[in-house]
Amino acid sequence: ARLYLPVIMDPIYGYQAVNVEAQVNNPGSLLHWTRKMIEIRQRHPVFGVGSYVELSASNPSVLAFTREIDEADQDRWGGMDTVLCVANLSRFPQPVELDMRRFEGYFPVECMGGVQFPAIGELPYLLTLPGHGFYWFQLMPPDTAPADPLDELPPGPPADLPAAPAGGAGPADTAGEPGSGAEKDG
Repeated sequence: ARLYLPVIMDPIYGYQAVNVEAQVNNPGSLLHWTRKMIEIRQRHPVFGVGSYVELSASNPSVLAFTREIDEADQDRWGGMDTVLCVANLSRFPQPVELDMRRFEGYFPVECMGGVQFPAIGELPYLLTLPGHGFYWFQLMPPDTAPADPLDELPPGPPADLPAAPAGGAGPADTAGEPGSGAEKDG
């Protein structure tokens, strides 16, 4: 068997540098990104079977739409699911205002990292996207939105940190000490 094209011998993009072994060891690699996209797609069947609803966006460089599995199809696909997809088609960062009033009270949760964004209200929803960037948000109804992880922390410092001395070590107490940033010249 003959190769259709010669092997890439470039030191940056050649097979010695770009291969599965190198990408498995790099969490920021295309391999890991592709695996994450496949995982999201498997978690949300709405990408393949949901209805497509284009949203009104204030910026013509931004495409915004939802994919939705409604109540009629929820039994067939494992429940209702709504995903908001926003894509910047420009190479430059772009702001956008989305008319999301019909989802008032819902919480967008970013699909890649699970970060909860502010709740959707009556006013247009504001986003800024990097050049050629995109967001995929799962829209969580108000009664099922994940709790704020900071609300679950006990008050006070974490148990593994030592407590501050009773007198407190304020900036005045450390003036002139090495490493305090208040050393005197001379």
